[in-house]
Amino acid sequence: MNVQRTALIASFSALILSLVSIGLQLAQRATPGVPVDGGQVEAKGPVSASEAPSAMTAGTPKSSPSDPRLDEQARRIEALERQLAQVARAVHASGLDAAAPLLAGSPGSESLLTTLGEQYAARARFEENRQRLTERAAQMRQRDRKTYGEADYQHLTELSKKALPRRGAETEAERAEREAALNNLIANYPESWATSVTLAEQALDAAMNRNAKNAEMYYQSLLSLSPYEEIVTEQGIDAIPTLQTYLARQYLQEGRTEDAATLIEALSAQGDRLIIEPNEMGEPVTRSVSEIVADLRQRMGTQTQH
Repeated sequence: MNVQRTALIASFSALILSLVSIGLQLAQRATPGVPVDGGQVEAKGPVSASEAPSAMTAGTPKSSPSDPRLDEQARRIEALERQLAQVARAVHASGLDAAAPLLAGSPGSESLLTTLGEQYAARARFEENRQRLTERAAQMRQRDRKTYGEADYQHLTELSKKALPRRGAETEAERAEREAALNNLIANYPESWATSVTLAEQALDAAMNRNAKNAEMYYQSLLSLSPYEEIVTEQGIDAIPTLQTYLARQYLQEGRTEDAATLIEALSAQGDRLIIEPNEMGEPVTRSVSEIVADLRQRMGTQTQH
């Protein structure tokens, strides 16, 4: 998919540049009159009696009378044909003609252009939604500041930073420090926004590292402690439906259909929310929760039949 997108972008860019070049060339060649065979130019406006014979007979045998209107039409057709030929060369040079099979797609399937358009629209909706969630997260941090006061808020912020999962492998000392900070948050600030976000970050990190056991543990802690139905990470990820989707897929894989059904039911009440999931190629794509619920139900139905 990345190769196809790159080819399409390059093709369209080359086509645009080629057409601009053609336009500039045509503009440079434009003259007040219309060029005819032999390099003569037919003047605009009235033609004097002395000039009429040469204007009417230019480019035609002297023995053949010619209608100026037909000559003008022929010249315009010839000019259009030249322009079309230039456009055709530009399309070929840009590679857009070679991209046509990619745009059309295989028989019975959606065209690549349609698929890319749908993905772009979904991505735009996701970015708009993430902006809204990010603004909400900022408001909730300010709420923590007002609730706990400046001194406690600073302490809360420091604990949150220490409790966040680290990139790469961590030492035993680092893991102990992280867990101690998280336990401190849970014990002293159980209803704070920062505590909920930190638990969500831990669960998402475990899911990303395919540690289903820890992901489930942190998710359950999040549900039992957090008073918020919508939790947004610092990266703008809608944590609850993202975790529920991951765990539902994991439960189905493990044959835990009842647990999966519980999560699918919870997801069905959030159909308009958007999350990012990897597709078959491993690329992150934006999907609505309603789409995911339909997929999960179909998969669960297939498993129960067997």
